[in-house]
Amino acid sequence: MSMDRTIKLKLDMSEEDKTSLKNTVVCFNNVFNIVAEYGFANHTHSKVSIHHATYKDIREQYPQLPSALVQGARDVACEALKAVKKMRLPVSKPFSAIRYNKRVIRIIFEHGFASIASADGRVKVHFTLPEYYKQYINWEIRSSTLRYDTANDVFYLHVTLRKESPEPTGNTVMGVDRGIVNVAVCSNNVFFNSKEVKNTRAKYAHLRQELQSKGTKSAKRLLKKIRRKERRFVTDVNHCIAKEIVNMPYDVIALEDLTSIRVQNRKGKNFNRKLSNWSFYQLEQFIRYKAEALGKRVISVDPRYSSQKCSKCGHTYRGNRDGSSYRCRNCGFQIHADLNAARNIAHAGITCLSRLSVNQPNVGMSTVQDTAQ
Repeated sequence: MSMDRTIKLKLDMSEEDKTSLKNTVVCFNNVFNIVAEYGFANHTHSKVSIHHATYKDIREQYPQLPSALVQGARDVACEALKAVKKMRLPVSKPFSAIRYNKRVIRIIFEHGFASIASADGRVKVHFTLPEYYKQYINWEIRSSTLRYDTANDVFYLHVTLRKESPEPTGNTVMGVDRGIVNVAVCSNNVFFNSKEVKNTRAKYAHLRQELQSKGTKSAKRLLKKIRRKERRFVTDVNHCIAKEIVNMPYDVIALEDLTSIRVQNRKGKNFNRKLSNWSFYQLEQFIRYKAEALGKRVISVDPRYSSQKCSKCGHTYRGNRDGSSYRCRNCGFQIHADLNAARNIAHAGITCLSRLSVNQPNVGMSTVQDTAQ
């Protein structure tokens, strides 16, 4: 197994080189549109057939564009056609990001230097490698994407790197229940409250309402600014929570499969708004990739009855839960409802894992079972 990471580098170059890269980006996207139009008209996304039909004409029309970039634009267009199943025509804007493979770009992280193929020959650019990114210096470079920020007249290079994942070891399981009131509750009695997130979202919601009522250009600019600020805040919170969760002393993290939770029937406008603001998927992605780097596994389990089932005796009854309190009608066991769900998720994780492993794992909440009673 291997893991991929993408890092973002801000490029420093002369105005002449910047102009060359701008021309390259425009030519690349023009080639993309030519290929996409042909594939759409002829109902095909085959790279071979499209190559034979379009390559010669494109080379005559854009002789300044290196052949590797022509082929790269063709590949991206074919992938786009395949993604939409040829049901509609993919269109690329003049300054959309373009893909570079290893043949047309050379990156030396140690010296903060890159040589990039362009319509006017090789362009030499420089960048400052942040301290955090230095851990990726020895990783294998897979591909790169060049993006032009038209608003700030700046180029960014997004580099995808690959490294072999550490081998998973151990079978201790921890369940994590994600929710709206509590962002995450772990089966080892650790709670991550959403109070800070809710207060921040409420502040921005009030500010948005005031700005939307004004409707001026400056108000619209500020709306975009606070939307980005709110997104960054929530992302940072999810990063911090995910980091704490994966660094807990467990080898397997069990999560509920919440894929279709947004399409289910819900009650009330208020609850639907809260559900829309719930960034459970982002938290899951952060947990997955951080766990992968530590050689830990993340498994998805069936979410059904995780809130109604008693984590002590296994009895399931819909009336067992009252708000944040859970009391089993069968054995009288009392516990916080989210913690009960987290423990049920851990049990489901053990069951799932036992199908794949000969050794029976240890549940992450076994040592603290009695403290919650």
